[in-house]
Amino acid sequence: MRRLASALALAALSCSSAAEWVMVNDKDEYIAYADPATISREGNLVQMSDLIDLKLPRSSPYGNQHASSTAHSQFDCENPRIRTITFSLHSGQMGDGDLVETIAESNRWLQVAPGTLLNVLWQFACSQT
Repeated sequence: MRRLASALALAALSCSSAAEWVMVNDKDEYIAYADPATISREGNLVQMSDLIDLKLPRSSPYGNQHASSTAHSQFDCENPRIRTITFSLHSGQMGDGDLVETIAESNRWLQVAPGTLLNVLWQFACSQT
């Protein structure tokens, strides 16, 4: 229960109104942003919030329509990998609107492949500290 409360608090902090978003990637389907103010480092591990703003709304795998997502993730700067601490889908652009879905902490690390959005976020997070 304590983890869920912490996760929801982090998700609330990463909303667009409280963040200073910096564009890190502009693609046909989305624009990706990072919030440098949320970056913290502990050894080789860095945490950072990001926002993905879809150019056209889409449905999640669960069928929920959303226009943006926010996440707070942990990046391993020694080994290119990432794990999600919080992840939320929002009905509006730039993290606004209703909260459509939310996922709390994952212990699963994902390898960061070159040329992917995760790689762009990993490079940004690890280069800022």
